[in-house]
Amino acid sequence: MFVRRDLTDTVPTPAGNMHFVKKGSGYPVVLLHPLGTSIWTWESVIDSISESYTCYAFDMLGHGDSDKPARHFNLPDYAQALDHACQVLNIHRAHLVGNSVGAVLATETAASFPERVDKLVLVGCPVWSPFTAKERLKEAASQYDDKGMPKARTLKSLKEATTFANPKQEWLDANNASRAKAGLWVGNLMESLAHYDIMARLPLVKASSTMVLYGDVDRLRDGAELLHNNIVNARTAFLPGIGHIPQVEDPEAFLGELMPFLNA
Repeated sequence: MFVRRDLTDTVPTPAGNMHFVKKGSGYPVVLLHPLGTSIWTWESVIDSISESYTCYAFDMLGHGDSDKPARHFNLPDYAQALDHACQVLNIHRAHLVGNSVGAVLATETAASFPERVDKLVLVGCPVWSPFTAKERLKEAASQYDDKGMPKARTLKSLKEATTFANPKQEWLDANNASRAKAGLWVGNLMESLAHYDIMARLPLVKASSTMVLYGDVDRLRDGAELLHNNIVNARTAFLPGIGHIPQVEDPEAFLGELMPFLNA
């Protein structure tokens, strides 16, 4: 009888140790979380995905139980660290599933290391121009205190930001806990994201196929057309009545789109 192996551990990179959870067996699937969160955002779906695949859910450096880098990090730095971690773990090619900034990290990884990425799933991916970085960072400044630490969010602010269409207290508590744990790295990563030129990287994405997925309440859904039109072999899907982190808000609907795509 097969017994599934669940593993939580850390893997070294030149910039610090990355924490990850490994579940299941089969072809590898790498899961990358949103800004200011951690691998908790995959808890509702990782068991189902791992019935068919080996799942690796990583905490980005600066977040969760991963180390905080000793210097400024930009998105290519995060991709280098992720690729290093994957090579140490013998993940030489995988499906990448990223949510929010995790989708941007997945995009940069696919552009920088095309031989490493099979299928690509971009969930709630922000498609921003670096020319708007100043105004985006100014708009986000109210989310941090005078020391740069993230302020606690509320159910109202989660709904207004379309993080969730219908936020629950447990999601708020988990979000605030992970933001507090990441500390300054929430703002640091936001700054790197605001200055990242994703459109310049899209022509370099050579995944065998890409799914662009948004909750239709997500205020970032306007990026869907740009991603679809600038990535080879891309398709788009929308989940009705769901916000920015669909795998938490409606795991069944999320898996209903994800699994047929991965299994095809």
